[in-house]
Amino acid sequence: QQQQQQQQQQQQQPEPSATAVGQAPPDQPSPWDWMQQHQQAQLMNLNTGQQRRLQTAGQDDDQQLRIVTSEDGRKYVNVDITTPEGILRASQRGFASSSLADVAFTPLLTESAEFLLRENSGRMFAVFRHPVERVVSIFHYLQTATWEPTYNPEYATWTIDDYARSPYCESNWMVRSLTGKMTGPLSGDDLGIAKEALRRKCLVGLMEGMDESVLRFHSFFGFGDEAALGCAREHFSKKGSGANSNGHPALDQASDTWAELARKNGLDILLYEYAQQLFKEQGEWLKKERMI
Repeated sequence: QQQQQQQQQQQQQPEPSATAVGQAPPDQPSPWDWMQQHQQAQLMNLNTGQQRRLQTAGQDDDQQLRIVTSEDGRKYVNVDITTPEGILRASQRGFASSSLADVAFTPLLTESAEFLLRENSGRMFAVFRHPVERVVSIFHYLQTATWEPTYNPEYATWTIDDYARSPYCESNWMVRSLTGKMTGPLSGDDLGIAKEALRRKCLVGLMEGMDESVLRFHSFFGFGDEAALGCAREHFSKKGSGANSNGHPALDQASDTWAELARKNGLDILLYEYAQQLFKEQGEWLKKERMI
């Protein structure tokens, strides 16, 4: 009897992460990429001028949704959902229900869910990188990225150690973003909420497994034919690909600076390790479903 009860309890438990991601057919919900700071620029392969044109298109006075074509032929909808103000304008214009965009990119997941996805379903995907490596990359990027709203001219003369020990240093950005707690202390409960969001909502990609991640996104969402897949691999999978890839010295993992950054991003590191676990589980599910 005890064994039967245990079996029944196991059957009633939520399905594993990959199955949760696959509960809805991939051609129904719109794909929404959760961009993680500077990583989104690398993933999208947009140069600085293109980013400014896209933002300008989203901040114009035109109340009518329309397609904007950039100089290189890329097409965008004239909204900018990378800012709270842009998300509000997009909501007012009916962006989510317009079906004008094939995919949406935003770092503001909770705001997008509140204003854009209340009546329109979406499927989240994201590429994860070790939090310390990501923070190091962000710092070096912001030393010269004068066009970014988070640019600080002080960074130009700082070392990564200066940044790590400053009050400006990033602290658990992923957990904060997923829970909507951008300030104040975090707890283990917040980490649990962030994990559950990934388990139930996110198709996970990894920076160290970028080629496999591109294949999964392509197959799950139906992003074009084999030629499109080859193009995506050419631009996103190769080391150093992307117009926004910024070269910088690697940080010694045995250094005090690494330890300080790890201390300030401890919950994000645990979330990243969980994302690695999900990546493995989802890969098994995708193979079982013959999607890859």
